[in-house]
Amino acid sequence: MSKTTARLGPAVAGVVHRIGDGFIANHFSEEMFDGRMDPLLMVDDFVMTAPTFEPHLHAGISAVTALFEDATGSFLNRDTLGHNLALQAGDLYWLTAARGAVHEERPGDDSRIHALQIFVNLPAHLKKAAACALRVAAAEVPLLEGPGQRVRVVLGRSGGVTGAEDTPEEMTMLDGVLQAQARFSHHLPQGRQAWIYTVAGALTVHCGDERRALPAGSATTVAAGADADVLLQAGENCHFVLLAARPIRESFIKHGPLVMSSAADVRRTLADYVEGKFGEIPA
Repeated sequence: MSKTTARLGPAVAGVVHRIGDGFIANHFSEEMFDGRMDPLLMVDDFVMTAPTFEPHLHAGISAVTALFEDATGSFLNRDTLGHNLALQAGDLYWLTAARGAVHEERPGDDSRIHALQIFVNLPAHLKKAAACALRVAAAEVPLLEGPGQRVRVVLGRSGGVTGAEDTPEEMTMLDGVLQAQARFSHHLPQGRQAWIYTVAGALTVHCGDERRALPAGSATTVAAGADADVLLQAGENCHFVLLAARPIRESFIKHGPLVMSSAADVRRTLADYVEGKFGEIPA
């Protein structure tokens, strides 16, 4: 009899990260999941009420901002692709930094921004491509609704519903709310890996004969393998996020928000940044 390989990873609690009086995040990084988060590198569930970060460089990754529907006010986003945007509750902005892009994000006056900041790794063949971006407005996000469930299909596909699909590589993002005892099932295609996070409430994740309790502020993973149905059951009213994609499984070098294939690529990117090769942020 062949041995069955476990698909569900452990439940991992996020680490609280504060910067000043205007930023707090529940932080997750790929090291916390022993590679099972791939292609995700970092996810921060953050609340920002005041400007926190100066304009900064990204390279070799996609920097994704997904605003939750309880965000209030506007999230101002400027970048060297020439964008000067005011993101609203429920919007998503996907900046494929690739060979390099600089951006700045800050809340508008009297705004309270609740969102996910997600760093998604890029495979080596895309790390040197030109930067590009995708904006998904909340009004464009389709819904899956049923008894006790309301799930926004922000990216990719679930339950016969299709969200935005213009990401560099295939990615599914579900932002869902379940009432107590309600269930939601997502079909995970062959070869995809999933990361599941309980924003609020309590959730149990089922995959085959496995189950994982997932209290608020914690996340788990589903390893890539054969097609599988991932069942989410709310123990109490629950807000969850599911992200799924093909793992890249390539080595990389991290230097802050730069994630390149080699140290030489990091040095070259930093030199290009100093020389102003990535352009200017709009005034």
